[in-house]
Amino acid sequence: MTTTVVPGPDGATMPAYVSTPAPTRRDPGPWPGVVVVHDAFGMSDDMRDQADWLAAAGYVALLPDLYSRDGRTQGWGRVPCVARTMQQVGRGEGPAFARLEAARTALADRADCTGAVGVIGFCMGGGFALLLAGRPGWSAASVNYGILPDDDAALGAAVAGACPVVASFGGADRMLAGGAVRVAAALDRAGVPHDVREYPGAQHGFVTRTTDTSPLGPLMRRVMGVSHDAEASADARRRILGFFDEHLRGDDGPDAPAPAAAAGDRPATGDAPVGWPGARAAGTTRVGGPATGG
Repeated sequence: MTTTVVPGPDGATMPAYVSTPAPTRRDPGPWPGVVVVHDAFGMSDDMRDQADWLAAAGYVALLPDLYSRDGRTQGWGRVPCVARTMQQVGRGEGPAFARLEAARTALADRADCTGAVGVIGFCMGGGFALLLAGRPGWSAASVNYGILPDDDAALGAAVAGACPVVASFGGADRMLAGGAVRVAAALDRAGVPHDVREYPGAQHGFVTRTTDTSPLGPLMRRVMGVSHDAEASADARRRILGFFDEHLRGDDGPDAPAPAAAAGDRPATGDAPVGWPGARAAGTTRVGGPATGG
């Protein structure tokens, strides 16, 4: 784990956190890469944790700070910067997209990266991940309760020709009600390989632990309906790793942690999320399925 700077598209540098796998005899590297797109809270310890678990599973994870330019952090100290960045998700264009492309290029060019790069994002970052999936250079995308285009036509246009997508939503997410159904339908229409799942009872932000660590946690849980869900988070991570192993490695990953279920408990072929051996190549839509397990 270290910090670095990424050359930005406008000549300014962008701070980034890099987490790399520990080389092993079976897997000395290089490894596939994943760009981690932070939520509205910026490059927090929680987001660094997301990069770290990906590195532990055998991916070079790069977390760029979208709120910083030449080392000058803007973040929550300058709320307009946060608002402008979120607005770019709604418009589908803006400097943040160019900066994320610069991050992808920098990651792909690293000696310890194979050149295959995916993207994972949370909330605001999930919105970026979905929109980046339809752009060149990305091999897989993980969308976690990502902000979505307002209308279905715009959503369909965003995922046309997209790379494979694994998406996770909470059934009790007040901000994104029906999001899983909309994303799954759009990906089906576009013929994009996917694994979309909604976790009943899970709220917005269920993968991350922001509400457990932030002093605003109680307010976020009560007013905004944002809360970590350990069981749903564990299952989402299992699916993400399986999906990335398939689409970024082309296999199950030499040193990736075993899925939560034992081999004998794997779901039947026709019902398996993408990423399990024998899963449907075209993708799996499981909206409203169980919170854990296959």
